[in-house]
Amino acid sequence: MRRLGDLFDGVVSYSNLYRAYRKALVGARRNEEQARFYYSLENELVTLRRELVDGTYNPGPYRYFMIFDPKEREIAIAPFRDRVVHHAIVNVLEPIYERRFIYDSYATRKGKGTLAAIMRTQSFLRESRYYIKLDISKYFASIDRNTLLEILERKLKDTRLLELIARIVWNPPDEDRGLPIGNMTSQFFANVYMDPFDHFVKETLKQRHYIRYMDDFVVFPDDRESIPGLLAQMKAYLNDELGLKVKENGVVINTPMHGLGFLGVRIFPSTIRIHRKNLTRCMRKIRLREREYSKGQIDEERLVRSVGSIVAHMAQFNTLTLRRKVMGSRSMVPTG
Repeated sequence: MRRLGDLFDGVVSYSNLYRAYRKALVGARRNEEQARFYYSLENELVTLRRELVDGTYNPGPYRYFMIFDPKEREIAIAPFRDRVVHHAIVNVLEPIYERRFIYDSYATRKGKGTLAAIMRTQSFLRESRYYIKLDISKYFASIDRNTLLEILERKLKDTRLLELIARIVWNPPDEDRGLPIGNMTSQFFANVYMDPFDHFVKETLKQRHYIRYMDDFVVFPDDRESIPGLLAQMKAYLNDELGLKVKENGVVINTPMHGLGFLGVRIFPSTIRIHRKNLTRCMRKIRLREREYSKGQIDEERLVRSVGSIVAHMAQFNTLTLRRKVMGSRSMVPTG
């Protein structure tokens, strides 16, 4: 694998920092911190670039909060200026690793996503007799920081960029494992962390049909006899090379006719059904948007766009019940 250098200057260029600033604004709630950055934008970017170049930049502390949908998770929010740095790094590294990633890795990648992963999985089910689905235990909390940096060093040789990445990865500095959920860099680095495993499955284990969405992945072996050996080799690689464990109940072996539960739906060779709990979650999201609209927290355009995207996504699956509920409810969605 050819290692790349001379990347740091691209990360800290004014044009890249400004583009990163614009990206950091997308989807973020407006607050006083962002307002201060905006009103002194030129000075903020000049100061941030100077700190990055002279090596005095240090990430600030995270703010934490809990979410409970679809499951309980702790979310970390970095200071706004740190989020700009995160986007600046990913802006430069993303095109490099896109050429490295296997085709059938679908998380946090442009042109991929859950729907594409679901449709690809269905096509594999149509061509396969068996599948093995694995789910890693506490993935983000289990990522070994030293191992992550070693994986990055296999592709990158720019010392200044690696030092900057290390400062972000080792924040907070008191633990050897774990990336905070919620960061742009955490999502990206978590995908990079599993990339060696992807190539191991495809190139060493010679598995033609394999798909991964972050820490959930499925292999479609050609015959039943190969399943125990494949499972043992995959578990050994995850444990020995990456320090990861599969959940106790995180292995499912079955045939396509029984369907495959993956990414919130149950996939069969000829149909896709959304889980009832996800139908409920979609209705909850729609009602939340309606309440926000009624309180003046969002405008009509955002309400229509948000509800429309939920319904359009669900329309891909066997979700007639949901669509009837949405269209038949006394919804506050404007009609004209």
